[in-house]
Amino acid sequence: MDSEKGQLKVYSAGAVAPPLRDSIAVFEKDYKVKCDLRIGKPSDLLNEITKFKKGDVFSSGAEYILDDAEDQGLILKGSRKSLGYRRSVIIVPVGNPAKIASLQDLCRKDVRIGIAVEGCLKGVWDDVASKAGLTDQIRRNIIYHADACGSLMSLIHSDKVDAIFGWNAFQGVWPGTCEVIELPQVL
Repeated sequence: MDSEKGQLKVYSAGAVAPPLRDSIAVFEKDYKVKCDLRIGKPSDLLNEITKFKKGDVFSSGAEYILDDAEDQGLILKGSRKSLGYRRSVIIVPVGNPAKIASLQDLCRKDVRIGIAVEGCLKGVWDDVASKAGLTDQIRRNIIYHADACGSLMSLIHSDKVDAIFGWNAFQGVWPGTCEVIELPQVL
């Protein structure tokens, strides 16, 4: 806790911030403790924590990011808790104009795909595509690389792609602008 201001310093990756923001409102009301919430890309947030040596809570959508933070001594070993679970899915714009219904549809020559190369979705496309044996076919349709969840979703919002690899929770965060295409359970 920041003793100078009497508040908790809370850091959160963008895609997991909306429910955390709601939780903070309840926490502040019930416990009369203020929270200073900082939202951003996990790498930027961890750099800030390292630089200023301040932070009470860190929330991220990927375990590997928390592993890195723990290895750097930024998170106390044994203090991590999973507050929810998410599944890898295909995200498409509302109305699904490209009529994507499966991973195989991402292999069509006319499909434009965006992927994340940073943040909690880094490597998800590779994991999903390789398990399905479709890496080469999907890779040829990847036209945008985004650096985080928000910039990945902006590709959907701006009609720059037909699909992205994301989390099922995105539909709860952006319900009016995207739809979820579930992946087979064996993945």
